[in-house]
Order: sequence, then structure tokens, then C-alpha cells
Amino acid sequence: MLSKKVIIVLTTAIVIVVILGGLFIYPHLQPKTPNDGQNTQQQTPPPQVFKPVLSVNGYMYDGYWTRDTTTDLPNFVSDVRYSISNIGNTNAVNVSITVYIDGNIHSSDILPLISTSEDYYSSFSVSTVYDSSSNVIIQASCQDSTDSYTLSAGSKLPRYWTEDSNILKLYITPKEANVVSIKNQILAGFVLIRWIALRDWVGNSITYKDDSDIHGVDEFWQLSKETLQLRTGDCEDHAILLCSLLRADGWSANDVYVVLGKNNKNEYHAWVKVNLGILGWYNIEPQENGWNTLIGDFLSLSGYQAVCYFNDFQFHKIG
Repeated sequence: MLSKKVIIVLTTAIVIVVILGGLFIYPHLQPKTPNDGQNTQQQTPPPQVFKPVLSVNGYMYDGYWTRDTTTDLPNFVSDVRYSISNIGNTNAVNVSITVYIDGNIHSSDILPLISTSEDYYSSFSVSTVYDSSSNVIIQASCQDSTDSYTLSAGSKLPRYWTEDSNILKLYITPKEANVVSIKNQILAGFVLIRWIALRDWVGNSITYKDDSDIHGVDEFWQLSKETLQLRTGDCEDHAILLCSLLRADGWSANDVYVVLGKNNKNEYHAWVKVNLGILGWYNIEPQENGWNTLIGDFLSLSGYQAVCYFNDFQFHKIG
């Protein structure tokens, strides 16, 4: 029989063997030390970076039609408003602002300072040829930030009767190059009665066609340049062309107009009226030639009552 001392020694040895075996089989149960790959110290946060951040926005807030002083054709002026914001955490210094229109520099400026959370506002105008658009880029940059905003500016010319008299006036273009060239050709040499020569040329050279046949829509007013290029048009196109030719030949804005009228069937028609001095005012049917002068014009236009009349400088509404 084992002695009590031997039993204690054996028991202690068994316990030690069991503990060591467990640590060998399950090493993850071993107590971890600060050097087991775990950093017990708190990491130092990175230093805060201070920089400006620019943000550019823009929109077209207004616009109006005007006449190009060089071509005599309609232009649309777009009023553009924009903002530059500093959404960063420090001031933006020496901010360069550049406006590009169709790839060309329209304007440039240097703003000394845009403070944090500050907004800078400004505006400019863009003139665009009718029925076209311009690509506008507003760019801002400083030492650490650049941003830009792109928008389209321009408009299509209303091709129908409108209450806006400024638009109606734009259709009479006495200084447009094609109008002046044709007028000079028609009146080259000796011409006895110049206004009849101009009227006869329009009646003989411009073929009447409905807007639906030419443009696929019920109403499409043509500029004189377009009528000369197409050599077709309806009643208002003939009248607009003849009025432009007469104005190009020196007729006063007080003495020649395009007239819009309607009959009792609510049908509309356009013609030209001129002041013949001692003979008074006379209505011309531009679609006819010289054989229609005086009596024929009167018969063609009978039954129509004028609603308004206009030229490149004046507009008058009747009633």
C-alpha cells in the first residue's frame, strides 16, 4: 500500500501533466502578454487637415430677344447667375474665376478671399444666335481646390404670331446681307417705279407653299434670309420679305409695314401697306406681280380686316 507521501507526489504530478497537456493542445488558452502582437497603447489620431473646398453652381434666370447690330438677325441674350461656395474648413485665397463660352474665355477675375462657409454671387450675359445654343462653363480654383459648372444658353425663335411686339419687329431685316444683295440686284440700272419692281420680284421669284409642306408644322414664320434661300414661303413670308426689301431701299419706318388681318371666317392673311405720298396709303399683295397693281391688290385683299401692323421699329395693334 502506497504511503500518503507517495500518493501526494503522484497526484501533484498528474495535475501538472494535465495542465501542461491542455496548454499544448489548446495554445489559445495560454495567457496573453503585451508582446503577443496586440498594441495595448491607444493609437495617436492623424493631424487634422485644413483646406478650402470650392463648389460652383449656376442657372439661367432670365433672357430676352434682341437684334445683332452686325448681321441684323435675331439674337437671344441669356442672363446667367452663379455662386461659388467655400465648404472647406479654411479660407480660400486668390480664387480664380473663369467663364468659358463655347471653349473661348468670356471673362476672368481674381477674388482675394472666400471665407469658410461663405458664398460669392455674380452674374453675366451670353448672346446667342437664334435657334442655337452656347456651352457655358463656370470654373473656380484656388490653391487647393477646383470646381466647375456647365450649362446651356440660348433659345429658339418663336415661329408664329406672338403678342411680344419685340419679337415681331425682329422679322424685318433691312440690313441683312442677303436682303441687301437681292435688293441691289433687282434695282440695278434704271428702274421707273422701285417699289413695284421689288414687289414684282417677290411675287415672281418666291413660290407659295404652306408651312406644313415646307416645315411639317402648321405655322412657321421665316426670316427674309430663309425665304431667299428656300425661294418658297406662305403669305407672311412674302410680306416680311417685301417689307424688308422696301426698308432696305430707304423707305421710312413710318411709311411701310407688314399687316396681319383676318376675315369673317377667322382666316388670317398677311400683306404690306405703303404710304405713296399724295396717293395716300396703299395695300400691296406681295404674292402677285405688276399686273395686280392697284385694282388687283384691292380685290385680293377685300374682306380682310387688319389686326395689327409692324416693321423693324414699330408695332401697332388695331382695336
